[in-house]
Amino acid sequence: MLEYFETQTEEIVDEADAPPVPHDDHLECFFYSEAEAADRLGIHRTTLRALALQGKSPVEPIPLTDHRRVYRRIDIHRLAGIEP
Repeated sequence: MLEYFETQTEEIVDEADAPPVPHDDHLECFFYSEAEAADRLGIHRTTLRALALQGKSPVEPIPLTDHRRVYRRIDIHRLAGIEP
């Protein structure tokens, strides 16, 4: 019985050891969600939300609905010092 299971196993591939996949910058999204923007700015999502609702957000939000906002990637990167 053990021989059967030994022949039916697949080779386990550790993806952590795999080389990184090439990433094209032009494929990045132009907008970040509120959670992604807050993460890149180093603040909590609810802090960014509260600032946006008060009109004091460090980056101007783009309202999609009454409850959902996105932020331009370039604005977040410039404020965070990622891009000039």
